[in-house]
Amino acid sequence: MNILFLGDVVGKRGMLAIELSLPSLIKRYKADFVIVNGENATHGKGLSASDYDFFVSLGVDAITLGNHWHSKPQIDDYIAKAEHLIRPLNLFHYHQGSGSTAFMYNGLEIRVTNVLGQSFMREDVREPLLSIKSVINNNNNCIHIVDFHGESTSEKQIAAYTLDGRVAAVLGTHTHVQTNDARILPNGTAFMCDVGMCGDPDGVIGFEKSSVINRIVLGQKGQFQIADSSRLMVNGVLIEVDEKTYKAKTITVINETVEE
Repeated sequence: MNILFLGDVVGKRGMLAIELSLPSLIKRYKADFVIVNGENATHGKGLSASDYDFFVSLGVDAITLGNHWHSKPQIDDYIAKAEHLIRPLNLFHYHQGSGSTAFMYNGLEIRVTNVLGQSFMREDVREPLLSIKSVINNNNNCIHIVDFHGESTSEKQIAAYTLDGRVAAVLGTHTHVQTNDARILPNGTAFMCDVGMCGDPDGVIGFEKSSVINRIVLGQKGQFQIADSSRLMVNGVLIEVDEKTYKAKTITVINETVEE
């Protein structure tokens, strides 16, 4: 079983990068199941219903979120019917949608779980490891992929080692910067601190660099902008999972330029 996981899709450039590259990525890596982090897809913050539908139309099987999961309040109107969408599991006081969802592929159950980290994050959430363990205790016989959306590399490493052998993969998202630590842990869990992003590689974490500099360095007001034109990049990983043991066999890093 080959599972393709693509990092944070940032704005319209990220959406275009996915649209142009996904068919060839699926073919080249013989991907059976596709997961995309879509929490920055709509104008760089949140996920609209139309962009959710767009991902599904491209053949994306599961769409995870992150700290911007509710930046587009319309999510309340469509999340209950969005079968491919996984919001953070460890939210307080939010019960719409699901933070861990099971999908079936050729008789195999693939579970996708999304959690928010606590270190250096503004959101007040339940302890992520305890939340994941509660899911694992009730769902052992499946290929389990965890999207750990967090700032701290050490928090992600702690989670991965703690879950080693109990899930197929712990894959970090959120920083938009691909780390150089992809590996299979001793008990068969694939791990990477951050799989990176899909979008503009020449900006600042996918945003047009001048708008970020003007706000952060010069103190000007205004939103981070998505460039109208830029180079395109896709970041992610391909996880090969043993269909009998549900453990990872290999992890392949994807870091590619996309031609328009």
